[in-house]
Amino acid sequence: MSVRVRIAPSPTGFAHLGTASTALYNILFARQNKGAFVLRLDDTDLERNRPEYEALIYESLTWLGLLWDEGPDKAGPYGPYRQSERVDVYREHAARLIAEGKAYRCYCTPDELEEERRQAQREKRAYKYSRRCLTNPPEGRSVFAVRFKVPGGEIAFIDMVRGEMKFDADLIGDFIIVKSDGYPTYQFASPVDDALMKITHVIRGEEHLSNTPYQLMLVDALGFERPAAYAHMPLILATDGTKLSKRRHPEANLILFRDRGYLPEALLNYLALLGWNPGTSQEIFSIEELVHVFTFERVQHAGARFDWEKLNWINGEYIRRLSDDELAMRLQPFVPLLDPETIRRAVPALKTRLPTLAQAVDYLDYLEKEPSPPSLDAETAQRVRDAIAALRDTRWEPESIESALEKAVERSGVSKGKFYNPLRDALTGRKVALPIHYAFALLPKEKALARLERAA
Repeated sequence: MSVRVRIAPSPTGFAHLGTASTALYNILFARQNKGAFVLRLDDTDLERNRPEYEALIYESLTWLGLLWDEGPDKAGPYGPYRQSERVDVYREHAARLIAEGKAYRCYCTPDELEEERRQAQREKRAYKYSRRCLTNPPEGRSVFAVRFKVPGGEIAFIDMVRGEMKFDADLIGDFIIVKSDGYPTYQFASPVDDALMKITHVIRGEEHLSNTPYQLMLVDALGFERPAAYAHMPLILATDGTKLSKRRHPEANLILFRDRGYLPEALLNYLALLGWNPGTSQEIFSIEELVHVFTFERVQHAGARFDWEKLNWINGEYIRRLSDDELAMRLQPFVPLLDPETIRRAVPALKTRLPTLAQAVDYLDYLEKEPSPPSLDAETAQRVRDAIAALRDTRWEPESIESALEKAVERSGVSKGKFYNPLRDALTGRKVALPIHYAFALLPKEKALARLERAA
């Protein structure tokens, strides 16, 4: 069997962190088995779909290096890969189910269905559709949806995370597979596409676990071969412990991580550990290492809470492992006003301090922004003048500057902190900055001394 896996995001908003997580697990499994990874777009929500949201899905996954083998923009043997372009396929299979007595037209209005639900509440029983349109459909109506006739019985399947799963189909009412506008529901389109695209393993979020019995009944009714297995991955929870929501949680927005300066390889590393553990103390993994060690047996069942602190630590580790030239190149988009050489000279001091690339701005904005001169008492102003004298004939490099300042500190008889703090304030306007000798060296010598003179 040639392994084929897929993701099927909806282009109805920004690219979701959960999409990246699911894509990662699919790709790890596909690479382990030399299989194919398919990107399919669930774009049948006509009111909310937007081309810019589709573009964001491509952009975000490409940034992370989660590249697909087949998709809307990559020709493959089972296209098209947008569900909106496959509507005739769904209608054809719905018509076949109707012809075989496995589905039927439902003419009930929303008000009539709501009254059925209320009646079930009054009788304190679980609601199931009454099958009114199967046994006694109303006359004179032309608008209809298509319902699947649930056969009942037990539905069992293997989940690679949770083992054997069983559901009682007698508890499931006849459900809609084609809406009155002619478009399929998720429950219908997804299993039809999986079957026709030869998807062998369905790896998706835990929220879809309850959908699986519905979809397997349709697969069986259509005479398709079932996927070899499913894997329902734990939900990513927000820091408050609730389900990660596009509307409520900024960390759901995948592109936010790029804009805040997280390295794609660091985010992938973190996502792999969010719901899975290797069983060892190792926490930093390349994608190649993840392909080698990942197993579904070590995926946790409970939801995984997002942890900014852990992500920042992992991202900092990746930053420190970059070469100076590579880090300088990656920093350029975050400090576009600085020339590449200045960024390169700042890298040795930045590398040990940055949890994200974007925070380089906090350390380097003083190079372009003139700080307000601090108010200094006479004694402190004299120490600033002493620093000016020490630096005036000094070679303008971090090591030389450091040596000159240390000698000035010794002559002053005060601590380094007391001597350096007013210099730092005059130079950068910040309480927290790069080491003082680097902060000086990154500025042109004339500009640095002018800032000290203005303060003194």
